[in-house]
Amino acid sequence: MDQHPFALFLQTFEPEVEKKSSQLNRAAWILETTGSVDAAAIKADLDVELRLLYSDPDAYQNLLAWDRDPQLQDPLLKRQLNVLLRSFKESQIPKDLLEAIAKKEAELSRIYANFRPKVGGKELSENELRELLKTQKDPGMRKNAWEASKEIGLVLAPQILSLVELRNRAAKHLGYSDYFEMQLDLQEVDRPWLLEFLNDLSNRSEEAYTRMLDALDKELCNRFGVEKKDLGPWAWSDPFCQEDPLDTQQIDKLVEGVDIVSSCKNYYEAMGFDVGKILAKSDLYERPGKCQHAFCTHIDRRGDIRTLNNITPSIKWMEVLLHELGHAIYETGFDPQLPWLLRQPPHMIPTEAMALIAGRQAYRKEALAELIGTGKEALIAQAEDSLARRQLIFSRWVLTMTYFESELYRDPAQDLNALWWKLVERFQKISPPSDRSQKADWAAKYHIGLAPVYYFSYLLGELFASAIQESLRQEVGTPNLNTPHSGDFLRERLFAPGNRWKWSELVRSVCGRELSADAWLKEFAYTETP
Repeated sequence: MDQHPFALFLQTFEPEVEKKSSQLNRAAWILETTGSVDAAAIKADLDVELRLLYSDPDAYQNLLAWDRDPQLQDPLLKRQLNVLLRSFKESQIPKDLLEAIAKKEAELSRIYANFRPKVGGKELSENELRELLKTQKDPGMRKNAWEASKEIGLVLAPQILSLVELRNRAAKHLGYSDYFEMQLDLQEVDRPWLLEFLNDLSNRSEEAYTRMLDALDKELCNRFGVEKKDLGPWAWSDPFCQEDPLDTQQIDKLVEGVDIVSSCKNYYEAMGFDVGKILAKSDLYERPGKCQHAFCTHIDRRGDIRTLNNITPSIKWMEVLLHELGHAIYETGFDPQLPWLLRQPPHMIPTEAMALIAGRQAYRKEALAELIGTGKEALIAQAEDSLARRQLIFSRWVLTMTYFESELYRDPAQDLNALWWKLVERFQKISPPSDRSQKADWAAKYHIGLAPVYYFSYLLGELFASAIQESLRQEVGTPNLNTPHSGDFLRERLFAPGNRWKWSELVRSVCGRELSADAWLKEFAYTETP
Protein backbone atom coordinates (compact mmCIF):
# COMPACT_ATOMS: atom_id res chain seq x y z
CA MET A 1 0.00 0.00 0.00
CA ASP A 2 1.36 3.44 -0.93
CA GLN A 3 2.32 5.74 1.92
CA HIS A 4 0.24 8.79 2.59
CA PRO A 5 1.90 12.03 1.35
CA PHE A 6 2.08 13.28 4.94
CA ALA A 7 4.11 10.20 5.95
CA LEU A 8 6.50 10.93 3.08
CA PHE A 9 6.75 14.56 4.19
CA LEU A 10 7.71 13.44 7.70
CA GLN A 11 10.57 11.33 6.35
CA THR A 12 12.37 14.44 5.16
CA PHE A 13 11.07 17.09 7.58
CA GLU A 14 11.48 15.27 10.89
CA PRO A 15 15.28 14.70 10.62
CA GLU A 16 15.80 18.38 9.80
CA VAL A 17 13.79 19.65 12.74
CA GLU A 18 15.30 17.07 15.09
CA LYS A 19 18.83 18.17 14.24
CA LYS A 20 18.09 21.88 14.55
CA SER A 21 16.14 21.41 17.78
CA SER A 22 19.05 19.56 19.38
CA GLN A 23 21.49 22.27 18.29
CA LEU A 24 19.25 24.97 19.75
CA ASN A 25 18.88 23.12 23.06
CA ARG A 26 22.65 22.75 23.37
CA ALA A 27 23.18 26.45 22.68
CA ALA A 28 20.49 27.35 25.24
CA TRP A 29 22.23 25.12 27.79
CA ILE A 30 25.55 26.91 27.24
CA LEU A 31 23.83 30.30 27.53
CA GLU A 32 22.05 29.41 30.79
CA THR A 33 25.18 27.91 32.36
CA THR A 34 27.60 30.68 31.34
CA GLY A 35 25.64 33.86 30.54
CA SER A 36 27.92 34.25 27.51
CA VAL A 37 27.26 37.00 24.94
CA ASP A 38 28.45 34.64 22.19
CA ALA A 39 26.12 31.89 23.41
CA ALA A 40 23.21 34.36 23.35
CA ALA A 41 23.97 35.26 19.72
CA ILE A 42 24.33 31.62 18.66
CA LYS A 43 21.14 30.66 20.49
CA ALA A 44 19.22 33.46 18.78
CA ASP A 45 20.48 32.41 15.33
CA LEU A 46 19.56 28.77 15.90
CA ASP A 47 16.16 29.78 17.28
CA VAL A 48 15.46 31.67 14.06
CA GLU A 49 16.68 28.76 11.93
CA LEU A 50 14.36 26.34 13.76
CA ARG A 51 11.38 28.67 13.48
CA LEU A 52 12.08 29.12 9.77
CA LEU A 53 11.75 25.36 9.29
CA TYR A 54 8.16 25.78 10.44
CA SER A 55 7.52 28.92 8.42
CA ASP A 56 7.24 27.49 4.89
CA PRO A 57 3.76 28.66 3.74
CA ASP A 58 3.48 25.97 1.05
CA ALA A 59 4.21 23.22 3.55
CA TYR A 60 1.64 24.73 5.91
CA GLN A 61 -1.02 24.69 3.20
CA ASN A 62 -0.20 21.04 2.51
CA LEU A 63 -0.63 20.26 6.22
CA LEU A 64 -4.02 21.97 6.22
CA ALA A 65 -5.07 19.94 3.18
CA TRP A 66 -3.89 16.68 4.71
CA ASP A 67 -5.82 17.52 7.88
CA ARG A 68 -9.01 17.47 5.75
CA ASP A 69 -8.06 14.25 3.94
CA PRO A 70 -10.38 11.35 4.95
CA GLN A 71 -7.69 8.92 3.76
CA LEU A 72 -5.46 9.86 6.67
CA GLN A 73 -6.68 7.53 9.44
CA ASP A 74 -3.59 6.40 11.33
CA PRO A 75 -3.88 7.85 14.90
CA LEU A 76 -0.15 8.49 15.31
CA LEU A 77 0.06 10.22 11.94
CA LYS A 78 -3.00 12.33 12.76
CA ARG A 79 -1.50 13.37 16.10
CA GLN A 80 1.82 14.28 14.48
CA LEU A 81 -0.11 16.33 11.95
CA ASN A 82 -1.90 18.12 14.78
CA VAL A 83 1.41 18.89 16.49
CA LEU A 84 2.92 20.25 13.27
CA LEU A 85 -0.13 22.33 12.39
CA ARG A 86 0.15 24.20 15.67
CA SER A 87 3.92 24.62 15.34
CA PHE A 88 3.65 25.82 11.74
CA LYS A 89 0.81 28.19 12.54
CA GLU A 90 2.87 30.00 15.17
CA SER A 91 5.64 30.57 12.61
CA GLN A 92 3.51 31.94 9.78
CA ILE A 93 4.78 35.45 10.46
CA PRO A 94 7.32 37.66 8.64
CA LYS A 95 10.96 36.58 8.92
CA ASP A 96 12.07 39.91 10.37
CA LEU A 97 9.53 39.50 13.19
CA LEU A 98 10.75 35.96 13.89
CA GLU A 99 14.32 37.22 14.10
CA ALA A 100 13.45 40.17 16.32
CA ILE A 101 11.61 37.96 18.84
CA ALA A 102 14.44 35.40 18.97
CA LYS A 103 17.14 38.04 19.49
CA LYS A 104 15.17 39.85 22.17
CA GLU A 105 14.54 36.62 24.10
CA ALA A 106 18.21 35.60 23.93
CA GLU A 107 19.30 39.02 25.22
CA LEU A 108 16.83 38.82 28.10
CA SER A 109 18.23 35.39 29.02
CA ARG A 110 21.74 36.81 29.10
CA ILE A 111 20.76 39.75 31.32
CA TYR A 112 18.86 37.54 33.75
CA ALA A 113 21.81 35.15 34.00
CA ASN A 114 24.25 37.92 34.83
CA PHE A 115 22.20 40.28 37.02
CA ARG A 116 22.93 40.38 40.75
CA PRO A 117 21.14 42.90 43.02
CA LYS A 118 23.16 45.01 45.45
CA VAL A 119 22.37 45.17 49.16
CA GLY A 120 24.55 47.46 51.24
CA GLY A 121 26.91 47.86 48.30
CA LYS A 122 27.43 44.10 47.95
CA GLU A 123 26.18 42.01 45.05
CA LEU A 124 24.07 39.06 46.17
CA SER A 125 23.06 35.92 44.33
CA GLU A 126 19.42 34.92 44.45
CA ASN A 127 20.27 32.25 47.02
CA GLU A 128 22.07 34.81 49.20
CA LEU A 129 19.18 37.26 48.98
CA ARG A 130 16.67 34.57 49.93
CA GLU A 131 18.88 33.52 52.82
CA LEU A 132 18.89 37.12 54.04
CA LEU A 133 15.09 37.25 53.89
CA LYS A 134 14.96 33.93 55.71
CA THR A 135 17.19 34.97 58.62
CA GLN A 136 17.26 38.77 58.97
CA LYS A 137 15.16 40.09 61.88
CA ASP A 138 15.44 43.83 61.24
CA PRO A 139 12.43 45.04 59.17
CA GLY A 140 14.43 47.92 57.67
CA MET A 141 17.18 45.65 56.39
CA ARG A 142 14.59 43.21 55.08
CA LYS A 143 12.89 46.03 53.20
CA ASN A 144 16.21 47.06 51.66
CA ALA A 145 16.85 43.51 50.50
CA TRP A 146 13.33 43.15 49.10
CA GLU A 147 13.65 46.43 47.19
CA ALA A 148 17.00 45.31 45.80
CA SER A 149 15.37 42.15 44.44
CA LYS A 150 13.12 44.38 42.31
CA GLU A 151 15.95 46.44 40.78
CA ILE A 152 16.09 44.21 37.72
CA GLY A 153 12.48 45.13 36.95
CA LEU A 154 13.43 48.70 36.02
CA VAL A 155 16.30 47.38 33.90
CA LEU A 156 14.17 44.91 31.98
CA ALA A 157 10.72 46.51 31.80
CA PRO A 158 11.39 48.47 28.56
CA GLN A 159 12.83 45.39 26.87
CA ILE A 160 10.00 43.15 28.04
CA LEU A 161 7.45 45.66 26.77
CA SER A 162 9.25 45.70 23.43
CA LEU A 163 9.02 41.91 23.38
CA VAL A 164 5.34 42.03 24.34
CA GLU A 165 4.73 44.34 21.38
CA LEU A 166 6.55 41.94 19.05
CA ARG A 167 4.65 38.95 20.40
CA ASN A 168 1.32 40.74 20.04
CA ARG A 169 2.21 41.72 16.46
CA ALA A 170 2.85 38.05 15.71
CA ALA A 171 -0.44 37.00 17.32
CA LYS A 172 -2.47 39.60 15.44
CA HIS A 173 -0.79 38.61 12.18
CA LEU A 174 -2.21 35.13 12.80
CA GLY A 175 -5.70 36.40 13.60
CA TYR A 176 -5.60 36.36 17.41
CA SER A 177 -6.54 39.27 19.64
CA ASP A 178 -3.24 39.03 21.54
CA TYR A 179 -0.33 36.75 22.38
CA PHE A 180 -1.97 35.35 25.53
CA GLU A 181 -4.94 34.09 23.52
CA MET A 182 -2.66 32.70 20.82
CA GLN A 183 -0.48 30.77 23.23
CA LEU A 184 -3.42 29.17 24.98
CA ASP A 185 -4.94 28.11 21.67
CA LEU A 186 -1.67 26.61 20.45
CA GLN A 187 -1.36 24.77 23.79
CA GLU A 188 -4.85 23.25 23.34
CA VAL A 189 -6.21 25.27 26.28
CA ASP A 190 -9.48 27.17 25.97
CA ARG A 191 -9.10 30.71 27.37
CA PRO A 192 -12.65 31.13 28.74
CA TRP A 193 -12.48 27.67 30.32
CA LEU A 194 -9.13 28.42 31.96
CA LEU A 195 -10.13 31.75 33.48
CA GLU A 196 -13.47 30.37 34.67
CA PHE A 197 -11.74 27.28 36.12
CA LEU A 198 -9.21 29.43 38.00
CA ASN A 199 -11.90 31.80 39.23
CA ASP A 200 -13.87 28.85 40.60
CA LEU A 201 -10.76 27.51 42.34
CA SER A 202 -10.14 30.95 43.82
CA ASN A 203 -13.66 31.09 45.23
CA ARG A 204 -13.59 27.56 46.63
CA SER A 205 -10.23 28.07 48.37
CA GLU A 206 -10.91 31.63 49.57
CA GLU A 207 -11.99 30.71 53.09
CA ALA A 208 -9.06 28.36 53.68
CA TYR A 209 -6.54 30.86 52.32
CA THR A 210 -7.94 33.75 54.38
CA ARG A 211 -7.90 31.65 57.55
CA MET A 212 -4.32 30.54 56.91
CA LEU A 213 -3.17 34.09 56.04
CA ASP A 214 -4.66 35.58 59.22
CA ALA A 215 -2.69 33.14 61.34
CA LEU A 216 0.43 33.70 59.26
CA ASP A 217 0.19 37.50 59.55
CA LYS A 218 -0.12 37.28 63.34
CA GLU A 219 3.01 35.17 63.50
CA LEU A 220 4.94 37.56 61.25
CA CYS A 221 3.79 40.60 63.24
CA ASN A 222 5.03 38.96 66.44
CA ARG A 223 8.29 37.92 64.78
CA PHE A 224 9.17 41.40 63.54
CA GLY A 225 7.45 43.49 66.22
CA VAL A 226 5.25 45.49 63.85
CA GLU A 227 1.57 46.19 63.33
CA LYS A 228 -0.15 44.42 60.46
CA LYS A 229 -0.35 47.66 58.45
CA ASP A 230 3.45 47.90 58.60
CA LEU A 231 4.13 44.25 57.78
CA GLY A 232 4.99 44.71 54.10
CA PRO A 233 5.85 42.03 51.54
CA TRP A 234 9.45 42.06 52.85
CA ALA A 235 8.21 40.13 55.89
CA TRP A 236 8.04 37.06 53.63
CA SER A 237 11.01 34.82 52.90
CA ASP A 238 10.43 35.01 49.15
CA PRO A 239 10.50 38.31 47.17
CA PHE A 240 7.16 37.51 45.49
CA CYS A 241 5.41 36.10 48.58
CA GLN A 242 4.89 32.83 46.75
CA GLU A 243 6.39 30.51 49.38
CA ASP A 244 5.69 29.75 53.04
CA PRO A 245 7.56 32.29 55.22
CA LEU A 246 7.05 30.36 58.46
CA ASP A 247 9.39 27.71 59.86
CA THR A 248 11.66 27.90 56.81
CA GLN A 249 14.81 28.42 58.83
CA GLN A 250 13.86 25.70 61.30
CA ILE A 251 12.96 23.03 58.76
CA ASP A 252 16.23 23.65 56.92
CA LYS A 253 17.70 21.75 59.86
CA LEU A 254 16.14 18.64 58.32
CA VAL A 255 18.87 18.62 55.67
CA GLU A 256 21.81 19.44 57.95
CA GLY A 257 24.51 16.90 57.16
CA VAL A 258 22.46 15.43 54.31
CA ASP A 259 23.97 14.96 50.85
CA ILE A 260 20.96 16.31 48.95
CA VAL A 261 22.05 14.97 45.56
CA SER A 262 22.76 11.47 46.85
CA SER A 263 19.57 11.44 48.93
CA CYS A 264 17.40 12.37 45.93
CA LYS A 265 19.19 9.85 43.73
CA ASN A 266 18.47 7.07 46.23
CA TYR A 267 14.83 8.13 46.52
CA TYR A 268 14.30 7.78 42.78
CA GLU A 269 16.07 4.43 42.76
CA ALA A 270 13.46 3.18 45.25
CA MET A 271 10.83 4.07 42.63
CA GLY A 272 12.74 2.14 39.97
CA PHE A 273 14.39 5.10 38.21
CA ASP A 274 18.17 5.42 37.82
CA VAL A 275 18.89 9.17 37.61
CA GLY A 276 22.66 8.81 37.91
CA LYS A 277 23.36 9.60 34.25
CA ILE A 278 21.04 12.61 34.40
CA LEU A 279 22.83 13.99 37.45
CA ALA A 280 26.22 13.39 35.83
CA LYS A 281 25.23 15.67 32.92
CA SER A 282 23.55 18.26 35.13
CA ASP A 283 24.87 21.59 36.41
CA LEU A 284 24.03 21.52 40.10
CA TYR A 285 25.68 24.39 42.00
CA GLU A 286 25.64 28.18 41.78
CA ARG A 287 28.37 30.38 40.35
CA PRO A 288 28.63 33.81 38.68
CA GLY A 289 27.18 34.12 35.18
CA LYS A 290 24.91 31.12 35.57
CA CYS A 291 21.11 31.22 35.49
CA GLN A 292 19.91 31.36 39.09
CA HIS A 293 16.69 29.46 38.45
CA ALA A 294 16.23 25.74 37.89
CA PHE A 295 14.99 23.68 34.97
CA CYS A 296 15.20 20.33 33.21
CA THR A 297 15.97 20.02 29.52
CA HIS A 298 15.84 17.05 27.15
CA ILE A 299 18.42 17.99 24.56
CA ASP A 300 17.62 15.47 21.83
CA ARG A 301 14.52 13.45 22.89
CA ARG A 302 16.85 10.45 22.76
CA GLY A 303 18.02 10.40 26.36
CA ASP A 304 20.34 13.39 26.80
CA ILE A 305 18.49 14.80 29.81
CA ARG A 306 20.00 17.42 32.12
CA THR A 307 18.92 19.60 35.02
CA LEU A 308 20.18 23.01 36.05
CA ASN A 309 20.08 23.74 39.78
CA ASN A 310 21.79 26.03 42.27
CA ILE A 311 21.80 23.73 45.28
CA THR A 312 22.48 24.97 48.78
CA PRO A 313 21.85 23.00 52.01
CA SER A 314 18.17 23.92 52.38
CA ILE A 315 14.80 22.21 52.23
CA LYS A 316 13.93 24.42 49.26
CA TRP A 317 16.76 22.99 47.17
CA MET A 318 15.91 19.43 48.15
CA GLU A 319 12.40 20.20 46.91
CA VAL A 320 13.73 21.80 43.70
CA LEU A 321 16.08 18.92 42.88
CA LEU A 322 13.30 16.39 43.47
CA HIS A 323 11.09 18.55 41.24
CA GLU A 324 13.56 18.79 38.35
CA LEU A 325 14.32 15.09 38.53
CA GLY A 326 10.57 14.52 38.36
CA HIS A 327 10.61 16.27 34.99
CA ALA A 328 13.62 14.17 34.06
CA ILE A 329 12.08 10.77 34.77
CA TYR A 330 8.97 11.83 32.85
CA GLU A 331 11.24 12.41 29.86
CA THR A 332 12.86 8.96 30.26
CA GLY A 333 9.50 7.21 30.22
CA PHE A 334 8.14 7.85 26.73
CA ASP A 335 7.29 4.74 24.75
CA PRO A 336 10.44 4.22 22.63
CA GLN A 337 8.24 3.21 19.70
CA LEU A 338 6.75 6.70 19.52
CA PRO A 339 7.97 8.84 16.62
CA TRP A 340 10.37 11.67 17.56
CA LEU A 341 7.68 14.35 17.23
CA LEU A 342 5.56 12.65 19.90
CA ARG A 343 8.39 12.01 22.38
CA GLN A 344 7.40 14.99 24.51
CA PRO A 345 4.62 15.90 26.96
CA PRO A 346 1.34 16.96 25.32
CA HIS A 347 1.50 20.08 27.50
CA MET A 348 3.54 21.21 30.48
CA ILE A 349 0.61 20.36 32.80
CA PRO A 350 1.35 16.60 33.10
CA THR A 351 5.13 16.95 33.40
CA GLU A 352 4.62 19.67 36.01
CA ALA A 353 2.26 17.32 37.83
CA MET A 354 5.03 14.73 38.06
CA ALA A 355 7.61 17.30 39.12
CA LEU A 356 5.27 18.84 41.69
CA ILE A 357 4.36 15.48 43.26
CA ALA A 358 8.09 14.81 43.52
CA GLY A 359 8.83 18.20 45.08
CA ARG A 360 6.13 17.67 47.71
CA GLN A 361 8.11 14.71 49.06
CA ALA A 362 10.57 17.13 50.71
CA TYR A 363 7.78 17.94 53.18
CA ARG A 364 6.05 14.57 53.61
CA LYS A 365 6.65 12.36 56.63
CA GLU A 366 6.89 9.05 54.75
CA ALA A 367 9.25 10.42 52.12
CA LEU A 368 11.44 12.31 54.60
CA ALA A 369 12.07 9.06 56.46
CA GLU A 370 13.76 7.85 53.27
CA LEU A 371 15.36 11.16 52.27
CA ILE A 372 16.91 12.19 55.59
CA GLY A 373 16.32 9.30 57.99
CA THR A 374 14.48 9.32 61.30
CA GLY A 375 14.94 11.19 64.54
CA LYS A 376 13.66 14.63 63.61
CA GLU A 377 9.94 14.02 64.07
CA ALA A 378 9.09 17.50 65.41
CA LEU A 379 10.73 19.16 62.40
CA ILE A 380 9.04 16.72 60.04
CA ALA A 381 5.66 17.67 61.53
CA GLN A 382 6.53 21.33 60.88
CA ALA A 383 7.43 20.45 57.31
CA GLU A 384 4.04 18.78 56.75
CA ASP A 385 2.26 21.86 58.11
CA SER A 386 4.39 24.02 55.85
CA LEU A 387 3.38 21.98 52.79
CA ALA A 388 -0.30 22.79 53.34
CA ARG A 389 0.50 26.49 53.68
CA ARG A 390 2.73 26.38 50.63
CA GLN A 391 -0.01 24.95 48.47
CA LEU A 392 -2.52 27.65 49.43
CA ILE A 393 0.06 30.43 49.13
CA PHE A 394 1.34 29.25 45.77
CA SER A 395 -2.15 28.86 44.34
CA ARG A 396 -2.86 32.55 44.96
CA TRP A 397 0.48 33.52 43.45
CA VAL A 398 -0.38 31.63 40.25
CA LEU A 399 -3.69 33.46 40.06
CA THR A 400 -1.81 36.77 40.31
CA MET A 401 0.59 35.76 37.55
CA THR A 402 -2.03 34.38 35.18
CA TYR A 403 -4.44 37.28 35.42
CA PHE A 404 -1.55 39.74 35.13
CA GLU A 405 -0.30 38.13 31.92
CA SER A 406 -3.80 38.11 30.48
CA GLU A 407 -4.06 41.85 31.11
CA LEU A 408 -0.45 42.59 30.09
CA TYR A 409 -1.02 41.29 26.57
CA ARG A 410 -4.52 42.74 26.33
CA ASP A 411 -3.30 46.28 27.11
CA PRO A 412 0.46 46.70 27.63
CA ALA A 413 0.08 50.51 27.69
CA GLN A 414 -1.80 50.54 31.01
CA ASP A 415 -0.14 51.25 34.36
CA LEU A 416 1.33 47.80 34.79
CA ASN A 417 2.80 48.27 38.24
CA ALA A 418 -0.56 49.50 39.53
CA LEU A 419 -2.19 46.47 37.88
CA TRP A 420 0.42 44.18 39.45
CA TRP A 421 -0.23 45.38 42.97
CA LYS A 422 -3.98 45.42 42.44
CA LEU A 423 -3.84 41.71 41.60
CA VAL A 424 -1.42 40.95 44.45
CA GLU A 425 -3.89 42.59 46.83
CA ARG A 426 -6.89 40.83 45.27
CA PHE A 427 -5.54 37.29 45.19
CA GLN A 428 -2.65 37.18 47.68
CA LYS A 429 -4.28 39.72 50.03
CA ILE A 430 -0.97 41.49 50.53
CA SER A 431 -1.23 45.28 50.72
CA PRO A 432 0.98 47.17 48.26
CA PRO A 433 3.80 49.34 49.62
CA SER A 434 3.16 53.06 49.39
CA ASP A 435 6.17 54.01 47.25
CA ARG A 436 6.10 51.73 44.19
CA SER A 437 4.34 53.94 41.62
CA GLN A 438 7.51 54.61 39.60
CA LYS A 439 8.77 51.03 39.79
CA ALA A 440 8.40 47.98 37.57
CA ASP A 441 8.04 45.20 40.14
CA TRP A 442 6.13 43.04 37.68
CA ALA A 443 9.15 42.87 35.36
CA ALA A 444 11.38 41.38 38.07
CA LYS A 445 9.69 37.98 37.67
CA TYR A 446 11.69 35.77 35.29
CA HIS A 447 8.66 34.10 33.73
CA ILE A 448 7.05 37.34 32.52
CA GLY A 449 9.79 37.84 29.96
CA LEU A 450 11.13 34.36 29.28
CA ALA A 451 8.45 31.78 30.13
CA PRO A 452 5.28 33.56 29.01
CA VAL A 453 1.79 32.11 29.37
CA TYR A 454 3.21 29.23 31.37
CA TYR A 455 2.49 29.83 35.04
CA PHE A 456 -1.06 28.46 34.99
CA SER A 457 0.53 25.10 34.14
CA TYR A 458 1.99 24.92 37.64
CA LEU A 459 -1.38 25.27 39.34
CA LEU A 460 -3.18 22.88 36.99
CA GLY A 461 -0.21 20.58 37.54
CA GLU A 462 -0.75 20.77 41.31
CA LEU A 463 -4.40 19.84 40.88
CA PHE A 464 -3.45 16.96 38.57
CA ALA A 465 -0.79 15.90 41.09
CA SER A 466 -3.37 15.51 43.85
CA ALA A 467 -5.66 13.59 41.47
CA ILE A 468 -2.75 11.27 40.56
CA GLN A 469 -2.15 10.63 44.25
CA GLU A 470 -5.78 9.58 44.59
CA SER A 471 -5.36 7.22 41.64
CA LEU A 472 -2.20 5.78 43.20
CA ARG A 473 -4.07 5.18 46.45
CA GLN A 474 -6.93 3.44 44.63
CA GLU A 475 -4.90 1.35 42.18
CA VAL A 476 -1.53 0.81 43.91
CA GLY A 477 -2.70 0.96 47.52
CA THR A 478 -0.57 3.94 48.56
CA PRO A 479 -0.22 7.59 47.53
CA ASN A 480 3.51 7.39 48.29
CA LEU A 481 5.96 7.55 45.42
CA ASN A 482 8.93 5.60 46.74
CA THR A 483 7.76 2.12 45.78
CA PRO A 484 8.40 0.18 42.57
CA HIS A 485 4.63 -0.21 42.08
CA SER A 486 4.13 3.56 42.14
CA GLY A 487 7.01 3.92 39.68
CA ASP A 488 5.42 1.37 37.36
CA PHE A 489 2.05 3.13 37.52
CA LEU A 490 3.60 6.48 36.63
CA ARG A 491 5.75 5.01 33.86
CA GLU A 492 2.89 3.13 32.22
CA ARG A 493 0.00 5.55 32.75
CA LEU A 494 1.53 9.01 32.80
CA PHE A 495 4.85 8.88 30.95
CA ALA A 496 4.59 6.27 28.19
CA PRO A 497 1.85 7.97 26.11
CA GLY A 498 4.09 10.99 25.46
CA ASN A 499 2.24 13.32 23.10
CA ARG A 500 0.01 10.57 21.73
CA TRP A 501 -3.08 12.44 23.00
CA LYS A 502 -3.89 16.00 23.99
CA TRP A 503 -3.28 16.79 27.66
CA SER A 504 -6.95 16.64 28.71
CA GLU A 505 -7.26 13.13 27.26
CA LEU A 506 -4.14 12.06 29.16
CA VAL A 507 -5.71 13.34 32.40
CA ARG A 508 -8.81 11.23 31.73
CA SER A 509 -6.66 8.20 30.95
CA VAL A 510 -4.68 8.50 34.20
CA CYS A 511 -7.49 9.52 36.56
CA GLY A 512 -10.64 8.32 34.85
CA ARG A 513 -12.21 11.80 34.74
CA GLU A 514 -11.71 15.40 33.63
CA LEU A 515 -9.23 17.62 35.45
CA SER A 516 -10.81 18.76 38.70
CA ALA A 517 -9.76 20.74 41.77
CA ASP A 518 -11.61 18.36 44.11
CA ALA A 519 -8.67 16.22 45.23
CA TRP A 520 -6.44 19.26 45.79
CA LEU A 521 -9.12 21.11 47.76
CA LYS A 522 -9.74 18.06 49.91
CA GLU A 523 -6.02 17.67 50.55
CA PHE A 524 -5.03 21.28 51.21
CA ALA A 525 -8.06 23.54 51.58
CA TYR A 526 -9.90 21.42 54.18
CA THR A 527 -13.17 21.53 52.27
CA GLU A 528 -15.53 18.77 51.31
CA THR A 529 -15.91 18.27 47.59
CA PRO A 530 -19.37 19.19 46.27
